[in-house]
Formats: sequence, C-alpha cells, structure tokens
Amino acid sequence: MQPKLLIWDWNGTIIDDADLCLALENELLRERGMTEITKAWYLSHFSFPIRAYYEMMGYTFETESFETISEIFMERYRARFVYCPLRKGVTDVLNAIEKRGVKQTLLSLTQQDDLVEQATRFGVTPYFSEILGQDDILGHSKVQRAKDYIVKCGIDLSDALFVGDTDHDVEVANAVGCRCALLEDGHQDRSVLLGCGVPVFASAEAFYQAVFG
Repeated sequence: MQPKLLIWDWNGTIIDDADLCLALENELLRERGMTEITKAWYLSHFSFPIRAYYEMMGYTFETESFETISEIFMERYRARFVYCPLRKGVTDVLNAIEKRGVKQTLLSLTQQDDLVEQATRFGVTPYFSEILGQDDILGHSKVQRAKDYIVKCGIDLSDALFVGDTDHDVEVANAVGCRCALLEDGHQDRSVLLGCGVPVFASAEAFYQAVFG
C-alpha cells in the first residue's frame, strides 16, 4: 500500500556523508594518539546512542567529556558538510513523490538549526512539510521526536513510512508503530541492514520504483 506520509532520515539517507564522518572521527582519534578505524569497521559498528559508539572506538571520557568531543566533531562537520554530495538520484525521487501529493517530513538526530541550514544549502527544504531536528548535538535518539510528530499530524500509522539507513531508523519506526524501509550505502553495512527485518534498497531510485512504481 502506497504511503501518504514519508518520514525521511537525513544523514546517510539523503546526504551522503559517511566518508566525511569517518574522516572526522579518524582526525579526532589521531590527535589523541588513539587507533584509527577503517571504513569496514565503521560500517559494521556505527550505532546509536553515539556515546556508546564512541566508547567502542576507545573513548573513556576521563580527560575529555563526551559533550566536548561532540562539539569538536560538529564544528568540523559544519565547516565541511558542503563538500558532501546528496545521494545519487534522491532529489529526483523527492520531486517525484511531491508530485504524487505525498507528504514528506525530514527527521534527524542533527541539531535543529544545523539541520535547517544543511537542508537549505542543498536545496531540498521545499520538499518537506516539516524539518524536525533535535535540541542538542549529542545523538541520543529521535524516537520521542517521531512520536510527538505522529501524534501532532494525526495520520493513520498504516499510511506512514519511515525511510532511513541504519538500524536505529527501524527502532524509531517500531517505537512509533509505522513501516520502515532502509537504503544501502549509508552509515551501516548492508549485512547490518538485512538483519533488521525490513525492506532494504540499493538506491533511492530502487526504493521509489518498489513503493510507487
């Protein structure tokens, strides 16, 4: 059944920023004399909450707080996100869905002001009825934001579909009670996504054809 509402994740789903995040994480690790990570390790271990993921990288937060590390990361991300591409074909897909009269919303763990700036810079803001970011940069979870939004818009959950690129997006969809679909080549390995029990697509175009084609 075709959805009446699509809730899109941002990082890795619309903006192709996994390589940037990996590069920034390795910069921070290198500066602290810690072991850098490979992309394969990143894709198989990246997870939420972000603090627990950082602990897997070796951080103990004894000399620097998680909040300090997060702020340094975000300062550098803000300076470089403009060099990231959007995922191939995603703008055409957003446009095609809009022409079908389907409501689209952007939901992200990115801090609200940053999310609006990033979406505006890439020219995708007009496709979304709402842009829903977070109150901070600490990457805890977007479950509550999603629940509040679903209640606010009053849509039947069977008509909503969450589109993301990580197992956390499935957790959010399950917590809300709506369906979920995942796109490969984001922030987690395909093998991780296939274990989530939801449809996984190789591209935004493949997702569109399967749902609306």
